[in-house]
Amino acid sequence: MIEWLISVYERCRDLAAKANDAKDRLLVGEDDAAKTINGYMKQDYDALIRLWKEVDPEMKNTGRLSDMARHVRFGMNNDYEDIVVHDIPSVLNAAEALARDGSKNAGAMGFEGLLHPAIVASSLSQYRNGHLRDAVLNGVIAVFDMIRARTNLNLDGKDLVGQAFGMEKGKLVFSEIGTETGRNDQKGFLLIYEGIYTGVRNVKAHSLNHDLNEQKAAQYLVTLSLLARRVEECNDRP
Repeated sequence: MIEWLISVYERCRDLAAKANDAKDRLLVGEDDAAKTINGYMKQDYDALIRLWKEVDPEMKNTGRLSDMARHVRFGMNNDYEDIVVHDIPSVLNAAEALARDGSKNAGAMGFEGLLHPAIVASSLSQYRNGHLRDAVLNGVIAVFDMIRARTNLNLDGKDLVGQAFGMEKGKLVFSEIGTETGRNDQKGFLLIYEGIYTGVRNVKAHSLNHDLNEQKAAQYLVTLSLLARRVEECNDRP
């Protein structure tokens, strides 16, 4: 199931990249180029459907796959926006649910069943091959790539976190920012993202020496999966 989930994630990542590219082409009047990209998106979508049927032959749990088909077919600016912002997150959530069900049917889930698809794609193969430092470092990078994708900010580290989740003007909010609980949630996770970058990414990136064993690396990857999920589920600031 993990291999299947990785394949779904990679196919969705390709669709998101092409959707953003096609939207950019339309914005500058390059309609023919956008149409060509749309043709490739249709091929990617068909491949995703074939992949999906390997696990869910009756297509009972598909998220917004049917909405994605409509948006690819129409191929307007708002369609590409919906693909990236709404369709793909919904499809990935459905894929995770299918993978969890498959893992339960196969027996104990294990820590791999707790991993977010972004962390599976970025880190699981390195973890399995014993490259623990690379697995954790790539997981941090994957989380920050998700933040950049959600915000369109070309920043990194503390600057990215501040502009993405800042208390007053941040682009994204985790919960009801107008309540004390929501503000605490926002402030707490802002500090966690800053801390994971400073305390994990910077340390692991600047030295080949590390204190990781399999258990500790797995715990890092599960933590990063939670952070990836929070990025995925947060809302644009009203």
